[in-house]
Amino acid sequence: MALKFEQLTKKYGKKMVLNQIDLTINVQPKVVGLIGPNGVGKSTLLRLIAGVLEPTEGRITNDQVAQDYAKWASSHTSFIASGERGLINRLNTWENCQFFASIKGVDPKVAQKSIAKLAAELNFSPNMKTIFQELSTGQKKKAAVLVGAAMQTDFVLLDEPSNGLDISAQKDLADFILALKNNQHKLIFVSSHDTQMLSGVVDQYLFIKDKVIPRVVDHHLEEADLLAIYHNIYS
Repeated sequence: MALKFEQLTKKYGKKMVLNQIDLTINVQPKVVGLIGPNGVGKSTLLRLIAGVLEPTEGRITNDQVAQDYAKWASSHTSFIASGERGLINRLNTWENCQFFASIKGVDPKVAQKSIAKLAAELNFSPNMKTIFQELSTGQKKKAAVLVGAAMQTDFVLLDEPSNGLDISAQKDLADFILALKNNQHKLIFVSSHDTQMLSGVVDQYLFIKDKVIPRVVDHHLEEADLLAIYHNIYS
């Protein structure tokens, strides 16, 4: 199975964000990192993959699925936005899980069993019954990641997941992302500026600049090597 970008273009009004991107990503358990400064289109690309946005021109396809990509993505991808958005303030994490499982068409019992296991891996079990608005910034991020990961989807998309997390929580998140890949066999897309976290988990890097992807690195990078490539491309 492969995810294909064919002349993928996205504009907001007259502003071009992504321009005629052609790329094929093999669908397998791995972590794909979207790299670049603020404003280059990382979040836009994640939203296109999630089916939240439609391309202005071009298309995304799954080469094993005849269905319209955006319709397929709505039930086969989990998009976790940056910041503290994503879950319902008045519900706790258990209840949010049940709510979003019903939207995704996932058996609530399956989702609840999954999130209980994942919460233990992310050291979040004691906070599962706290309503979302009463969680700290870092706890809200963990809760959103957990709910998204519990939805039994093929792709998990994380937009700046380490923002607001302390050092210990960042380590938990990196371990959790690796567990999703290795134990849950997920394809995970991560947009982040955290080079330490990225170098610890990413298998394939997509560097975005000037509305295109000028470089793809198809292997793990140590943090020093990632920084060297980053500065070479963006300096």
